[in-house]
Amino acid sequence: MAKSAKLGQNFLHDANIARRIVALVTPGPGPLLEIGPGKGILSRLLAEGFPDRRLILVEVDPLLAADLEQRFAGTEGSRRGGGVEIIGMDILQLDLAGRIAAGTVTVIGNLPYHISKPLIDWFIARRPLIGEAVLMLQKDFVDKLLASPGGKKYNAQSVVFQLLFQARRCFDVPAGAFAPKPKIVSTVITARPHATAPGAGPGFYPFVRQCFTERRKTLWNNLSPRYAAAALQAAFAVAAIPPQARAEQLSPPLFADLWNTLAQAGLERVQ
Repeated sequence: MAKSAKLGQNFLHDANIARRIVALVTPGPGPLLEIGPGKGILSRLLAEGFPDRRLILVEVDPLLAADLEQRFAGTEGSRRGGGVEIIGMDILQLDLAGRIAAGTVTVIGNLPYHISKPLIDWFIARRPLIGEAVLMLQKDFVDKLLASPGGKKYNAQSVVFQLLFQARRCFDVPAGAFAPKPKIVSTVITARPHATAPGAGPGFYPFVRQCFTERRKTLWNNLSPRYAAAALQAAFAVAAIPPQARAEQLSPPLFADLWNTLAQAGLERVQ
C-alpha cells in the first residue's frame, strides 16, 4: 500500500508490478486520479506515460503529500496535459464532482486495506463520474466483492458493485512486493461502469442491505418488516423467486428485478 507506516500501511516497491498496473490504464482523454500515491512509484509512471492527461494525486499523509509536491515541482512545463495536482486529504472526503468539471475520471490506486469497504461504497456513489478504475485491494476482499451467488462471501456490496460495474480480476501481487511486507496477498482488478444499471436508483443499496439483514433467514423474512405481505407475494411471483429463497441465492439482476417490481407497486411499507 502506498502510504506511511505511521498510518499502518505499506509501500509498493516492485517496479515490475508498478509497470503492470499502469499498463492496465486505457489510453484516452480525461484526468487520472490516484488514490494513496505514497512515495509516487505509480505516480511517476502515470505522469510519464500519460503526459496529455491531468494527474490528480490524493494523499492523506501530510508528510507524503509534501514530498510529492517537491517531486513534481517544476514539471508543469514538461507536460502537455493539465499538470499534476496534489490534494492532501482523505479520499473519502473528496468532492469529486467539484474537481471534475465535465466527463469522467480514471481512478488508479493501491487502496488502503482498512477502508476498502467504504472506498468501494465511495465508488458506487460516484459511478457517473468514473470512466475506469484500476485498483489493488486485499485478495480476500476482492474474493468477496466479485463473489458469485450461493456462497458465504457474497454480500450486499457484491450485489451492488457487480450490478453497476463490469470488473475483471487481473493478477495477484505477493506480499514481497511491499515494504514493510504485509501478511496478505493483494489483487489488482479493473472496473468499468455498465452502460445500463437497472435498479441503481436511490434506495436500491439500502434495499439490498435489508435483504441480507440476517443471512440465515429467508429473503421473505428479511423483507417482511418493511413490506406488506401482499406486496411481497406479488413481487416474488413477478420475479419468479421461491418463497423460501435466501438473499445469497439471488443474482444481482434478480435483486434489481425485485426492487423495481416493489417500486412499481408503490413500495407498500409495513407501518
